Amino acid sequence: MKKVAVAIALFLSMQIGQLHAQGIQFEHISFEEALKKAKEQNKLIFIDFYTVWCGPCKAMTKNVFPDPKIGELFNKEFINIKLDAEKEGLQIARKYEVTAYPTLMFINGEGKMAYKKVGGLDIEKTFKMGNSALNSIKSDYSLAKLKELFPNKQNDEDFLKLYMNKMIDYGENPTEGIEAWLKIQTEINENDVDMMEFLMDNSKYLICDGKADEILTANMNEYLDIATRAEEKQLKRMRSSLVNNTRKAAYQDKNPALLRSFITNWKKLPSDENGKYGNLADFELDYLLFTKDYNTYKKQAEAYLDSIVSAKPLTQIRIDDKAIYETYKKEQGGRRSLIGDAILESLEKGKEATMQKSAIEKVGYNYLGQCKSKNDYKRLMAWIDYGTKLVALDNGMDNLKARALYHQGRSKEAIKLRESVLAKISKGDKSYSFLQAELVKMKNGEKL
Repeated sequence: MKKVAVAIALFLSMQIGQLHAQGIQFEHISFEEALKKAKEQNKLIFIDFYTVWCGPCKAMTKNVFPDPKIGELFNKEFINIKLDAEKEGLQIARKYEVTAYPTLMFINGEGKMAYKKVGGLDIEKTFKMGNSALNSIKSDYSLAKLKELFPNKQNDEDFLKLYMNKMIDYGENPTEGIEAWLKIQTEINENDVDMMEFLMDNSKYLICDGKADEILTANMNEYLDIATRAEEKQLKRMRSSLVNNTRKAAYQDKNPALLRSFITNWKKLPSDENGKYGNLADFELDYLLFTKDYNTYKKQAEAYLDSIVSAKPLTQIRIDDKAIYETYKKEQGGRRSLIGDAILESLEKGKEATMQKSAIEKVGYNYLGQCKSKNDYKRLMAWIDYGTKLVALDNGMDNLKARALYHQGRSKEAIKLRESVLAKISKGDKSYSFLQAELVKMKNGEKL
């Protein structure tokens, strides 16, 4: 009898050990069910927003989430779910403005975000993240509380400093807090080395035409005099950094004022720098979309794409692109590197051809939403046909064409074309889930 008892105890301990060794136990429930459960149990929901093509997502699933230490913490403290941000989790991802993967987010039972991290983490950083999420809701200054207080604390220097630091701790963008604090702070002289270091330490959060930009511009010569050689290099890069930050913020928030600020400052950059971010025609068209000036957008989009089609014969584009490819290949001299090989592969498709095709694809999708007549669709289809000739074996034009056909009521042609695209790409491709979902809508006669 004693042997039986020992055997049972050993079996149970093994089962418990295996349970812990499983790591995080993700529940197969909907977001709405998780919210209900979180509210009932007074817990946070932990959401792993992932995609099938995301490498860091796969690494965490394989190496981090199965860890017993992580499992013990997360299974005890959180309601754990996974959401594919391109499938069942698409709408939730949009609601919480998830744009990079993995996004690791903690949400309370009221649906308010409490904490988040973006990007792959190792075991120790994931464990720290879990504890930080728990501490955030126990704090007098939770994320929700801080955001509630912020509008009425614009003259409270201590609060604003706390706010910007907490935004960084909670994985939120602190730009708004930094700008508000800089406007009223009395802690640091603006021409002091401490201010220079503050601006450099927070350079990825600074934008054009704000208080930070004003301080940086007014004191740049002073900063360059007191900077080390390494700091001097960073200071000289900060103008370009602010411009890029403004571009990112404008597009993330679809903010026309920020986009106009970006365009104005982008024009002032040296030509070898501003070319990295795009071209003026694209930015001006996007500005019209952000301001919802659709009539002007339509006219300018037509002029822009017509100018692309008529600018240069296809034969000349291919000659010029081949010359660029051969020149780069010769400069490489047979040397192999990941970056060099990727550039060479890209140039082989044609530099100018690819740029023109991308412009037609981007503007074409937006123009499609403004098509109101047969002539509009005819014009769009002509641009698409030209784009198809620019770059061989490229699915971008076929996907746009399938959408355009569907909008015109030519469903059978659209479905056939979309199916042919899906047959050519891997299920692990980042566009596969989205294209497949659109195909289902086409077959069901739903609005895209």
